[in-house]
Amino acid sequence: MKKTLLASLGLTLLLSTSAGAAFAEDADSVPVAKESNLTSLLEYHEQEPNDSFEQANYYFIGDAVIGTLGEKVQGTWENYDVFTFKAFESNNVQFTIQGDRYSDSWLELRIYDSNGKYVTRSRDGQYSFNVNLEKGKEYYLVVSALGLQPGGHIFDYKISSEVVR
Repeated sequence: MKKTLLASLGLTLLLSTSAGAAFAEDADSVPVAKESNLTSLLEYHEQEPNDSFEQANYYFIGDAVIGTLGEKVQGTWENYDVFTFKAFESNNVQFTIQGDRYSDSWLELRIYDSNGKYVTRSRDGQYSFNVNLEKGKEYYLVVSALGLQPGGHIFDYKISSEVVR
């Protein structure tokens, strides 16, 4: 897990540095709008297994992660994914999940602190919520499919976040 995390972080830094340098070279020739609608710095796929706090994928606020629930993964039926992140500043952050909705099952997001204590969740089938995060603290973000039964629906989802000012 640590090797995978370090390799992923190294690749992320390499790609962001390369992309930044390429963008800087072309910046003079490309007109830029005054307002940006960019919702994430980086988009990537979850890495299995990430079905517990101990196996959580690392997540950066401002990025987007793509995942799937409802499939068999390594012989086990999967109905939730876990991500961990750190608040580098005290901020109000909006988390959003895009994904399938069915009449009998839907996606839910939950936040826990580093001790596994519940903080907040999305409510009544809503696919976004805001949470105040404290600088320097680590958190867990859990995505689950409520009402999902083995062999039932497959959920493809995308989680994103942004600081609300």
